Amino acid sequence: MQRLYWDAINIDSHKVFYTVNEQGLNFVSSPECGLSQVLNFYAQSFEYVHDHEVTDAYRKSFKRYLKGKTGEFVVDRDSFVNGTPQEEEVWQRIAAIPYGKTQSVAVLAAEAKVSQQVVLQALQASPVWLVLPLHRVTGRGTKQLNFRTNQAMQDYLLQIEQKPKAEFKELL
Repeated sequence: MQRLYWDAINIDSHKVFYTVNEQGLNFVSSPECGLSQVLNFYAQSFEYVHDHEVTDAYRKSFKRYLKGKTGEFVVDRDSFVNGTPQEEEVWQRIAAIPYGKTQSVAVLAAEAKVSQQVVLQALQASPVWLVLPLHRVTGRGTKQLNFRTNQAMQDYLLQIEQKPKAEFKELL
């Protein structure tokens, strides 16, 4: 049985769980959904182990981002974080949205040469919503979409990105 190491962080008073294995990060829960949400993404059975020694580097990366000290997550991602070829293309486009900026579903769809429905499905299918910045994707205009999180969380993350710490701002 494959082992997943889990831990949790608090983001704006919301508990968010994440799991990693020897290859890297493979899941980030929606706020307040609990670790059991991993079952919505992976059908395999896992042995779950709470081990700070294994998860600490990921926790530190999340904290640096949430404190506005970095614009990216420097973490390995597990190889089974994958989707359909179309989802993978959309995820690459989302990952390329600049820190502190947003992009609409329509623009992503046009760039990826897929339908807007495929973009919406890719948003829902991402098991690592925080590392893959789904909060940077908007609907029409600047209306936020609530995929894998809620409006308050998206606003919070965008606020962090739009007002980074002074020492980080110099690097942008």
